[in-house]
Amino acid sequence: MSRFEDMIHGLQQDTEVPEYVWQSYTETLSGLPDKENRGYRAHGGKSRRWMAPVAAAAALTVGVVSVSASAYLRWSRSLEEKLQITTEQEQVLEEQKLAAPIGQSVTQGDVTVTAQQSIVDNYVAYLSFKVEGYEVEEGVQPDFASVDIQIEGEGDYTLGRSYGFYNGMVVGPDGGPVHASDGTPWGEDEAANYMMEDGSLEYLIRMVSAREGAFLDKQVHVELKDLGIYKQKAGDITTEAEGTWSFDWTLTGSDEMKEYELNAPLGDSGATLVQAELSPVSISLQYDLPRREETEQAVDQNGNAFIHTTYAEPPYFYGVQLKDGTILGHLSNGGAEGYEDDQSDLYHVRTSFTRVITVDEVESLLFVKSSPAGEQPLTEENLYVVPLEADGNS
Repeated sequence: MSRFEDMIHGLQQDTEVPEYVWQSYTETLSGLPDKENRGYRAHGGKSRRWMAPVAAAAALTVGVVSVSASAYLRWSRSLEEKLQITTEQEQVLEEQKLAAPIGQSVTQGDVTVTAQQSIVDNYVAYLSFKVEGYEVEEGVQPDFASVDIQIEGEGDYTLGRSYGFYNGMVVGPDGGPVHASDGTPWGEDEAANYMMEDGSLEYLIRMVSAREGAFLDKQVHVELKDLGIYKQKAGDITTEAEGTWSFDWTLTGSDEMKEYELNAPLGDSGATLVQAELSPVSISLQYDLPRREETEQAVDQNGNAFIHTTYAEPPYFYGVQLKDGTILGHLSNGGAEGYEDDQSDLYHVRTSFTRVITVDEVESLLFVKSSPAGEQPLTEENLYVVPLEADGNS
């Protein structure tokens, strides 16, 4: 069992999360190499025990974007909600060419799937799809039986992937799931509604790579097969609309990121932050982190405990503080991390965000120093604060 399955098991013990959420999360990570910190590996974004476990579920199960394929982007409400994008931020994403229309439609039977839009930077790619001609009742989760994604030249570098239909759930200020419409907490037994106001469904794929520029100007092939209903107890799909919806195009985006050269020791963690790169949708962090072995207790698929040896990790990236004092926490949405190679002490973290940020407004980066007691929220004393220089290079 990998360290990520260990994490899933631990979170399941702490919180009641719908089975289909863990199914989706496990499927995403099950094919990834467990390199025991000898190289890059996927991380799930909410990997510290003090964080609300259901937030990881929210980040991986909410979806999607609705965009028309015209000469300009007509942003849908679902994308605005998913990444909590303001009108000004939409303009920035368009001006920086991070966001681009796709505009391909495939019809199989009564169902038309349209590849609508991509958002691509140096490490992250979002792909959105609109599904028309298929409806589900409230509380019923739609899904494709299989999803095949191939990126030109990417190979094993794409370490973090998640995908699913949008249901109005987003990550709230405290890291838990909330309603996108009004910010109220999502009820434990609340039924999700996946249908959009126009009678369509919307589907989002999110990918994070350890490799710089992995998605830019690359050919992508996406194949969605057999649409139906996800059965939570059985853990499988009941197909109701057979078909294969295939798309091929060249991803476009921007490698524009604001870069900061730093020398910021993070307390007694042993990690020194030496570089940070920021875009509106992701962050790349580079640490000097001499290797230090740690042992932890884990549980295999049969419930048997064993001791797992790994290397110490840098403090968890929590979020950013803006120049007006606002803290955007619970910002990490999963990605890839690990040492540069088998011999190096340079450690990289590349993660997507739970929401779009305005890079020029960021004053400091925030990292978790300690966990508050119980379910108490983080305070300043629980955080390492790393100020960013005003003249960061882009």
